[in-house]
Amino acid sequence: MTTVKTNAIRRPPLIKWFAFQAVVVFLMGALFWIKSPVAAYSALAGGFIFLLPNVYFALKAFRYTGARAAKQIMGSFYKGEAGKLILCAVLFAIAFKSIKPIDESALFLTFAIMLVTNWLTPAVMGGKTQHS
Repeated sequence: MTTVKTNAIRRPPLIKWFAFQAVVVFLMGALFWIKSPVAAYSALAGGFIFLLPNVYFALKAFRYTGARAAKQIMGSFYKGEAGKLILCAVLFAIAFKSIKPIDESALFLTFAIMLVTNWLTPAVMGGKTQHS
């Protein structure tokens, strides 16, 4: 009799990943402090405009596990992504409406850096999510 070894797909270590990304946001704020306090808080806003919708997505997308929940998994990914985009747009609108003065370049540059950081986080943090 042989035993079948299955590779269960695990959730990625989201708390570690988001903690790492939050550190990057605060580092960007500190770097922009060199330019000005306005650039610093604008950079923080840009970073959190990226980070908060991604936390929402992760909470939605990784609610279900297992092959039997494939339909729920797909649905939660689509709902999470739609909610993330809407939340991102709302947060940008709030930032531009309520943060005065604002350094647009610091806000958008930090947002863009967080996009790249998001792509690199699994590699930097040891992104293996499966057992072998």
